[in-house]
Amino acid sequence: MQKHALARLGLVVWSSLALSCASDSGSDGPYGMGGTTGAGGSDAAGSGGGNSDPSAGAGAAGTGGSGVAGASGGTAAGTGSAEAGSAGTGPAGSGSGGVGPGGNGGGETGGQSGGGNGSTGGGLKNPPVKSAGCGKAPTITAGKKTIMSGGRERAYIIDIPANYDPEKPYRLFYASHGLGGRAEDVAGWNYFGLKTQATAANDPAIFIAPQAIERWDESDHALFDDITGLAKNSLCIDTTRVFVTGMSFGGMITYSLSTNHQKQFRAGVALAPANFNIWLPAPKLKDPIPWMQTTGMSDTTCPWDGGNNRGAKYIALEKAADNGCAVPASLRTWKQGDPRRHICVDLEGCKAGYPVKVCTFDGGHWQFPYDDGNGENLSKTWVPVESWKFFTQF
Repeated sequence: MQKHALARLGLVVWSSLALSCASDSGSDGPYGMGGTTGAGGSDAAGSGGGNSDPSAGAGAAGTGGSGVAGASGGTAAGTGSAEAGSAGTGPAGSGSGGVGPGGNGGGETGGQSGGGNGSTGGGLKNPPVKSAGCGKAPTITAGKKTIMSGGRERAYIIDIPANYDPEKPYRLFYASHGLGGRAEDVAGWNYFGLKTQATAANDPAIFIAPQAIERWDESDHALFDDITGLAKNSLCIDTTRVFVTGMSFGGMITYSLSTNHQKQFRAGVALAPANFNIWLPAPKLKDPIPWMQTTGMSDTTCPWDGGNNRGAKYIALEKAADNGCAVPASLRTWKQGDPRRHICVDLEGCKAGYPVKVCTFDGGHWQFPYDDGNGENLSKTWVPVESWKFFTQF
């Protein structure tokens, strides 16, 4: 029954596919096809530098990390190795500095990414920080709720683990729908497959799907503050592990939030985003924030490169600069002849704890692309696998 319900949900097609990024009105297009999120490809996860796909050539060597300020611990430097993807190494020092990371994952990976950081240092695995709601009986229940924000009643859906423990600080995921979509759609897709990943990992989390009034805009920055503030006061949240994601126009509000809310959430993953037709602060703050994004290279709705600094490419370049990464002269993207239908690139040289991952694929304006077929499939897509891996490195 669940598979059939998801299949029916995935077959809903909304009109005006090409309007969410390309113009100021309309609806996002058809979304993923039924099922539950699968495990993705067969590449084994590695760490450190290197290329996990043996047919794609040797990966670049990882680079040693440097210590950053922290509450306690030492400073360590690490190195990644090419090809093998081995863990970064380096003895920890002593004193009051932060823990330095191991080697940064070098180069691109085909299929499920096998790069990443060779160590859990560099602020990636800090102890949780409990919110005001910890240690208390919850004052909010799961389901569809309303909240006053900016003088208007706003709706959202919140998902709380069935075995909720008021002493356990949970990750919080804030997941936004596309233009013309509904919070119910996001909940029906298990929050872009992230809840499925959390369940499979036996690592429950709290999920929120806000509802736009018409389109996401400046007022939705306050909505994010209001909803997450309520969640932190009502439930036990790890305040250092609040994450934001969304698809299409939802990816665009994710990007918008990332330009002035770098201190309010830990990392963002934007699916098929664009950097135009969305409210952006002026000026944008240039503080670093961990960032991942996905784009189909045939997407004409929210294109990779629409010219005149418009498109997902320029979000990636902006985040690379903000995060201190080595900004490449040319970003590696999926191309005909690649061994798989998607490729994820971990940019090199980023500040410790501030990675940038750019995933591109053979396809269009899709949230659930998969490697062994054309179109979208929620049960086979690699996107939630990569997103969960990105989020849970912190």
